[in-house]
This record gives sequence, C-alpha cells and structure tokens, in this order.
Amino acid sequence: MFREQALLISDDFPELVFCEENGKPLLKGQIILNDSDGKFIDQYEVTIEAVEMYPFRFPYVYETGGRLPINVDWHLFSDGHCCIKTIPEEYLLCKSGINLKWFIESQLIPYFFNQKHREIHGYYLNERPHGGQGVIEFFEELYGSDNLMHIGKSLLGVRSIGTPNRVSLCFCNSGLKYRKCCRPQFETVSQFTAEEINFFLKIITKSPRFN
Repeated sequence: MFREQALLISDDFPELVFCEENGKPLLKGQIILNDSDGKFIDQYEVTIEAVEMYPFRFPYVYETGGRLPINVDWHLFSDGHCCIKTIPEEYLLCKSGINLKWFIESQLIPYFFNQKHREIHGYYLNERPHGGQGVIEFFEELYGSDNLMHIGKSLLGVRSIGTPNRVSLCFCNSGLKYRKCCRPQFETVSQFTAEEINFFLKIITKSPRFN
C-alpha cells in the first residue's frame, strides 16, 4: 500500500521521489515549507520509509540534511527517526488506516514547521513531551486530571467491561454516575485494543506519581 500511494503523490509533492532500497519502498527528497500565501520559507531533506504495520502506523521519517540533532529534546529517536506524535495519538489517528498525502500534509509538514520555529526561537510552538511522559500527558489532558491512580483505574475499567449503562455508577469507582464521570474518556479509550491499553498502563503505573 505504501508503494502504491507513494507512486501517486508526485503531482502533490514533486520534490519527493519514489525509490526502493534492499526491497524497501521509500520516498526521498524535500519537505517544503511555504507560508499562507504560498511563499517559500524553507525545506528539509527527508527519507520516508515504509513500516511493517503501515497504514495502521506512521511511516518512519528521517531528516537527512543534518540540521536536527538526534536526541529526544529535538523529538528524534536514537535511531534518527522523527517523533511526530505521542504513541496514543498515533494509534488513534491510524485506527482506520492512513494515506501518505494526508500524513505529509497534516502531520509531517506541521512537524517540520515546529522544528523550524525551534531553530529560530529556541523552543517549539506546540510541544508534547517525548516518550513515556508524552503518553502520561496525553491521558492527563484527556481526563483533565493529574491523578494517575484514577486514570489507571479508568483504563482498567475500559479494558475489562463493555459499554456501561449511562446511569450506572462509573467503573472507575469514583462514586459518580458513568454519564457524569468517565463517559467521554470511555468513548476515546475504547478505541484502543486491550494490548494497547496494557502498554499504556505499564507506563502510567511505573510513574513515581502513581500512588
């Protein structure tokens, strides 16, 4: 699917050229940053690489021009591929499958605009923490709370039960009715598989703030 989509986007992104290396499909070239009037701002050299779970995971993107330091503070993993979204956000965005045109326009170009902002100003315009802390912040924002014990109980409840009755007591044991407690969160978290929820729970319960 990556190969098929990569061969069809040349009209939209002529600076990205399809090729194959060791049997792996790639896009190589430039991500162009233009302002709202279409005026050129900058460009970044990139390689976009298919991953086994595509289109249900983001492709790997590498900045190949040497402009971005390979460290977590610059949202790059140790192998050099870009950390574009937190894991829960990526999982949700990819639930129904993605396509390369959408990925480049809605995820990759904004990512490099953020990198450009940091290069100029020394900080990101919009930044989510990297790694496990980014996962925790995602759920803190979802629940509007930094109570990791409550968040953990709610995740366990979502994993373990079907959709609750709206007037039943909430499965997180808050004592509130479900409709006035974890209903919005249930509707988001229930999109994750049990394995994904288990993965998030491991991160949350390992936090020193989980008590």
